[in-house]
Amino acid sequence: MKSAARLIPTLSQPLRASARPICLSLLSRPIAGPSTLSLPRRHATTTSLSPSGAAPAQTTEAQEELNEEDFPSNVTFEELSEEADEEIERALGRSDADLATFFPSQTSVHEPILLPVSSLASTTPTLPSPSETVISLPPDIFAQPIRRDILHRCVVWYLSLLRSGTASTKTRSSVAYSGRKMRPQKGTGRARQGDAGAGTRRGGAPIFPIQPKNWAQSLPRKVRELGLRIALSSKLSSGVLRVVENLNEGEWTGTAEARRALCDSLVYPGSTSTSSPVDLEPIIPLNASEGEQTAETGTSSSVESAVTEVQVLSRFGRVEDLSILFLFSPNKPHEEIDAFHRVVRNVPGIEVMSTDEVQVYHVLKYKWLVLEGGAVDALSGFEILEDEGLEMLAEDVDGDVRAIA
Repeated sequence: MKSAARLIPTLSQPLRASARPICLSLLSRPIAGPSTLSLPRRHATTTSLSPSGAAPAQTTEAQEELNEEDFPSNVTFEELSEEADEEIERALGRSDADLATFFPSQTSVHEPILLPVSSLASTTPTLPSPSETVISLPPDIFAQPIRRDILHRCVVWYLSLLRSGTASTKTRSSVAYSGRKMRPQKGTGRARQGDAGAGTRRGGAPIFPIQPKNWAQSLPRKVRELGLRIALSSKLSSGVLRVVENLNEGEWTGTAEARRALCDSLVYPGSTSTSSPVDLEPIIPLNASEGEQTAETGTSSSVESAVTEVQVLSRFGRVEDLSILFLFSPNKPHEEIDAFHRVVRNVPGIEVMSTDEVQVYHVLKYKWLVLEGGAVDALSGFEILEDEGLEMLAEDVDGDVRAIA
């Protein structure tokens, strides 16, 4: 009874004054309609009451239209000022600014990334193709912020799967010794000994033998997918990602031709190269120093003429520095894949993989990443949507044919 008596005064007290909106908070932008034309925007506030619990005397016409029984007696509605509208606009602007940080783009936060398409048939495969074709890359895959921790977890996870874990050593039960005690425990004056296979004796079994073990680690699927998107974004931001229409467009007949088309080459005077002078870089002899050039005028003039005449054609790098990963679509015909793989498989530093097999380790292992147009669609999920659409279309056509029959 004492506790109930203490609760009675607290229940009769009015709600404390507060300027926070309780309900009926129409803070959104006005929508065209009869409700917004007849009633202005309002928000609810609480006011203190007298102990008798009398309601405030001043009321508006809009409050009379509402059902007062649904709200407490100390709730009133006030007009929103222009300052509240400005504050709402500023809050919306700040939310847009925060959203822009997740999609770093030059034009807009939701627009795709435009990348010029290269060509393996061109003499400069790392530069845009003469057709001036541009491909759009989805920003949710190729514009992710770089996170080294996610990349490290994906690489460690993949390397753990490669460990065979077949290392094994003999135990005391498997060594070629019997379990007989070497000598009596007492009476000889020497140290006590067990059997010949003890780990303290020469030729005995290891004290902690190594047994076959499964080193595979577990990593969530979403983390692996995020790591692949981060790896692709890092290649694009580093400027070593290229997209070609077809891997077989070079039409290379052998390994030597493929190596010449991918490696840096020298352009000598009188060559039939179609490259523009802008794409070429002069070669500076390594054994020619400034002192030797200034000492002999004839030698310096000959070196300058050689520099102006002999030029280098930059591609994916030198022969010993080639590091390229080619990615193709899983739906690519096997005949075309075999034809391309046959001419590049003997070139060191080149790997050809499907988008279903590629992992973060492979993307980070190689310097250059060359994607086929179909590989971009496979990574973006467009091919899956196309296959599902074709299946649905085929089912509809079969249903129509059966209905007609």
